[in-house]
Parts: sequence; C-alpha cells; structure tokens
Amino acid sequence: MKHSVNRRHFLKLSSFTGGGLMLGLVLPEWAKATGSAADCESFKPSAYLCINKDNTVIVYVAKQEIGQGVNTSLPMLVAEELECDLKSIKVEIAPYGSLGQGAHDTGGSQSVMGLFDPMRKAGATARTMLIAAAAKRWNTGVEVCTAEKGKVVNNKTGASLSFGELVCDAAKEEVPKEVLLKNVKDFKVIGKGQKKNNLKDILTGKVQYGIDVKVPGMVYAAVARCPVMGGKLVSVDDSEALKIPGVVKVLRYEGTGAPMHVRAGVAVVATNSWAALRARKALKIVWDESKGKGVNTAQLEKDMAARAKQKPAEAIPVKGNAADTIIAGPNSMVAEYSAPFVAHATLEPVNFTAQVKDGKCELWGGLQLPDWTVGLVAQELQIKSSDIKVNLTLSGGGFGRRLHSDFALEAVKLAKQLDHPVKVIWDRTDDIRFDVFRPANHHRLAAKWDAQGRITHWQHHVLTTSITRVQRPDAKQLSENLGGASQDFWYDIPNVYAGYSNVDFSINRGWVRGVEFVVNVFPLESFVDEVARKLKKDPLQYRLSMLEGRKPFEAKFNDNWKETIDPERMAGVLKLAADKIGWHKPAAKNIYRGIACHCYTTAKAYAAHAVEIEIKGPKQFIIKKIVATIDCGLVIDPDGLKNQMEGGTVFALSQALKSEIHIQDGKVVEDGFFNYGVLRYNEMPAIEVHVVPSEASPGGAGEVGLPTLAPALCNALAAAGNRPRRLPLQKDGYSWS
Repeated sequence: MKHSVNRRHFLKLSSFTGGGLMLGLVLPEWAKATGSAADCESFKPSAYLCINKDNTVIVYVAKQEIGQGVNTSLPMLVAEELECDLKSIKVEIAPYGSLGQGAHDTGGSQSVMGLFDPMRKAGATARTMLIAAAAKRWNTGVEVCTAEKGKVVNNKTGASLSFGELVCDAAKEEVPKEVLLKNVKDFKVIGKGQKKNNLKDILTGKVQYGIDVKVPGMVYAAVARCPVMGGKLVSVDDSEALKIPGVVKVLRYEGTGAPMHVRAGVAVVATNSWAALRARKALKIVWDESKGKGVNTAQLEKDMAARAKQKPAEAIPVKGNAADTIIAGPNSMVAEYSAPFVAHATLEPVNFTAQVKDGKCELWGGLQLPDWTVGLVAQELQIKSSDIKVNLTLSGGGFGRRLHSDFALEAVKLAKQLDHPVKVIWDRTDDIRFDVFRPANHHRLAAKWDAQGRITHWQHHVLTTSITRVQRPDAKQLSENLGGASQDFWYDIPNVYAGYSNVDFSINRGWVRGVEFVVNVFPLESFVDEVARKLKKDPLQYRLSMLEGRKPFEAKFNDNWKETIDPERMAGVLKLAADKIGWHKPAAKNIYRGIACHCYTTAKAYAAHAVEIEIKGPKQFIIKKIVATIDCGLVIDPDGLKNQMEGGTVFALSQALKSEIHIQDGKVVEDGFFNYGVLRYNEMPAIEVHVVPSEASPGGAGEVGLPTLAPALCNALAAAGNRPRRLPLQKDGYSWS
C-alpha cells in the first residue's frame, strides 16, 4: 500500500542553537507506532525508522545514495536524537511510495538541508515513546529516565532496558504531539567524523548497484541509438546479429521528443550482456541523420560570440539603472568568457531494468527524480501511476545524470515488446555520446567605475543553450542565471543589470553538478579579478571592499521564491582561503596565486578556492596547491563534507583543464575516457579543505565545491601575465604537469 507524508506535517525549525526545542509533530495514521505486546516484532514510530526486538535499528533513507554520503549523514541525524550507536543502525532505501510526492527526489544539494528536521524528529519521537514505555514498566515518572547507547536507564535505580526489550510496549504508546530536540552543544554524533556506511562492502564489491540487478527470467539488451537527436531509422539488417549464440531477438522503437528526447533505437535482446553487446556491432543500420546537418559546436561558438554583442533577449533587472547605461571609456572594461558542453561521466554508466506484464510495470534502477520517471512511464504505457512499482537501487554516481530518465524509458519501450524483464546495458561510449550535457555558454560582462576605482555599474549578458527550452520548447521564461548573474549577485555595486539569451542547438541538455552556478561564477569571478588587476588593486582586498560591512539582503527571484544572502559569510570563506594559501606572504620566483568566491544560493552555502601555481614556460604550469573553503552552516558529517569538497574540486578541475564535448553534424565526437578529458590520479594536485565553524542552519555541499575552482585557477594564470577567458584551458594551448 502506498502512503504519503505531507511535508507541512513537519514543523520548521527557525533556530536550534539555544536550549532543547519542544517541537510539534503530526504523523499520518500509517506512520504511528504499530504492534502489540503479544505478537509485535518491531516498533515503527515513523516511515523513517524501525526498531526490532533484536535491537536492530533500521533507518530508511529516502534520498538516493549517489556517492554524496546520505546513507551516512541522514542516519547520523536519527542516531543523535534516538541515543543509539551509529554502528548499530542498518540503512535501507526507503521503499518508493512509502513517503509523499517528492520525498525521494535527490538533487540541488538539498538532502541534509531538507531532512535535518524530519530525521531528527523521527529519532526524538522514538526516544520519547521508548522512555514512556520504560517508565510504565518501572512504574515511575519519565523524568527519571534517559536514553543512552541503545538503552533506557532508570537514573534512580540504575536499572536499564534495551530498545529491543521495549519495542512492543513502545508500539502501544501514543505518538507525542511534541518532542524535545537536543541543544547543539549536547550533540554526540552530529559534527563528529564518521566512517561511511557500508564502506567495506563498497570497496569489496558486495554492494549492489543498478547494473548488478538480476531478476528471474531477465534478458539483456544493448541498444544502437540514432547518433542524431530527432533522427529516424531507415533500415536495419540484423541477419548477422541473429546468428550470434544467446541472441533472442532484435527490436526497434521510435524516438521521442521533449522532455527526455529518447533516441530512435534498434535493440539486440540476448540471454547475456556479452552476446547483446557483441551482436549490436553486427547490426547494419541506416539512419536518417538529416536533422544533424550543419549542427556543429565550432559554429555555435561563433553564433554565441556574435549574439553576445546584441541586446539580451530577456532582461533580468537587479537594481539601479545599469540597463540604460552605455559602458565605454577609460574607466570601464568589457570582456567575454565561454565554456563548452560537458558530460556527467559517472563511474557507473546508466542502466535500467523493466518488466511490463498484465497491465502493470515494475522498474529497477537508480533514479534521482523517480516521481517524474513514473509519470513518464505511465504516459508511455497508458496505465495508472499506481500500477507501477519502483525498486530503487544505489547508483555509482549521479551528478544530475539520473535526474533524467531516458534510459528508463528505453527499458520500458523494450519491456512492453517482451514477455520477460529486460535490463538495458549502456557501455562507456553510450554513456558519453548519449548523455544530457551541461549547456555550452558564453558571457559578455561590462563594468564602469569611479575615480576611486569603485565599480558603479555592472552588466552581465548570459548566453546558453537552455536546458529549459530543450525540455519544454514552448517555455517562455528561459533565464538560468543563478550564481551571481541575477538577484543573488553578492557584491555591493549600486547599479547591476543581467540579461539572458538562449542560443538553441540540437543536442540534449541537462543538469550537471553545479549547473548554472558553475556556468555563471566562472565569468563573474574572472571579471571582477580582471577589473581589480587593471586598477592595480589586490584582488582579495578589492573583493572584500565590496563584501565586508554589507548587511544580509534578500534575493527575490519570483513571488514564491526568495533567499537571504549574507556577504559577511562570503567574506569569511574568502579570507580563510587566502590565509591558508599564504596570500599575504611573498611568493617565490614563478609562483602565482589566484582566488575566487561564490554563494550557492539554493544550498545556503558559501565557498571559495585559492590556487597556487608555478609557471614553467609560456602557457605551461604546475598546480602546486589548492585550498577549498566552505561555510555551509552546521556540519553534520565533517568527513563527508571534506569528501564533497574534494570531489567537487576534482570534478571542476577536469572541466577547467580538459573536459569538452564536440558536436559535428549533430553527432557527439567523444566516445570514452580516452578522448573525453577526465583527470587521472597522477594529475591531481594537493587539496586542502577548511570549514568555517558555524551554528547556522545546515546547508548543502554536494555541488558547492565546483564553481570557484576554474576562476581561481584562471586568476592565478592572469597573475602570471596571461588571462584565460575560455575553458577548457587545453583548448588555448595551456599545458600542465
């Protein structure tokens, strides 16, 4: 049976830094305590938690574990309030349908931020009910009982009862309307470094990912996809493919349009993956690729550069009269920056398993937006969403790739033609060539300053190949200006104007870790650095002069969405990065440093990078050291936060140095890690991660470590006398070692 939890049932915390908080908690009927003293085996005070008679504590994690560590951080929240050893917790994926719509959605660095209250409340509710049950057992008041290390202790007598001994009695207790949450100073688990849940199983290959799924009677499929988006199948000769042992049949399906842009495909179905992949090579296919003719990234770059000099298609006023100001003359600067399409390149290529039988559908795999997938599958099969069962799995990387579900729809299109469940396997070439790419982008920035060097006018024209437009061709508002190119611009400049223009292009686009923030922070933080250097001012102090002393302000994006930005917190991460890189110390010969900062608005976090390089020759350099700093409020798992910042830095450094997708006549050129640039171990410089201590409400971290790496590196190169304005750096002849 499917149930739903309305998020409004959970009372929002406005502060948790004072004393313990008494919070109202309203749970739906299905989520109340269950069981009886006679026959119960477990105590389930909420959809997030189950305690068994054998003292096993199960925490159900709704957010998808895609390497960001939610299977560790979210159970920590429960353990803190429940008062149990984190090692005693068994983590399971919350069954799809056990929570409300959107509860399983995973993206935007929102997991800890969104579940900080609910997961703690789940633990506190269970603790309160267990204590009440123990007090009745001992015929005493609850005030003399406390929970600790998986037991309830009678502080008068010293007697104790394990949680397992109390589950049946606790199950009969009424769910409390109010629960007491801990004061921050009393935390024992939160803020303490923890080993990742099931790390040993991950390292030894015991963990089951989507690609490991096996279902009775399952067959395997390898798909040959039309290389051009919107192309069609003309003919296929499958005679040689059908001769390969293990091949069952060859199937065909038509492509779709928005929002997923599933390519037209020819699939080889076999009893094993090797036979399917081998037989796919034997297919002789003729595609209609006419829609791709002339669709080239080289031409796109020229088109964007030309369009940048025109008026933006969409005005995004921020403040003042910058929109009406012509910026020219000696006290001004104009510069343009650009970056290409990039791929997700997850360690585990996308894959999916589906079965369609008797008017129902069952799915197996990793999905970051399972509700969206279910809706699309229901539409494809013309069945009710309630007739679709989803079995979520761990994913070997997401970065936004599994927000899309083109790979799931492929499996469904094949499953409805078969009498067996089918697993669609993508190899590395499939994963690179048929990805949904972060948009190629181009920026034109202009600034004007007064006699003292204070910027008075700022203009930023953002041009991208819109994600919104490729998913919804009729969309009217296309702006993708988060990351300082809109209301969240963090510097204190009186006149600011942003504009946006879509430059359409026939290739599928999607969200890649950091999305608009990475796209827009690179030009913004490069340009402010460029202005500072032209004025012969220290780039760090120039930034601080526009941040320090500025009060928090509200960024209002529309009538339903506003965020508060604190420039002092931005200044804090900037100064910490500068201090740790040795900004104020004299640099040795040929050593140069660069710095950049940003506010990740939607994650309520602030971050900076500082980079130190050594110049070895014209456009030749060594990255000596990278410092990453972050203020994301209260830190739940310090080790996990460090992992996120390190991983984001590696991801961003690949993009800055050599990641690029080329398109020729509508077809992706790159086909794997041999020609799609991803950093190798021997290329990785030393990284330091430093955290600004904070008791502010927890923010996110999964995407926060990317946006400032590229501008910090380019600013270091500019300090050495050569300003890069487009990525990746190898495109303009830079080399590193």
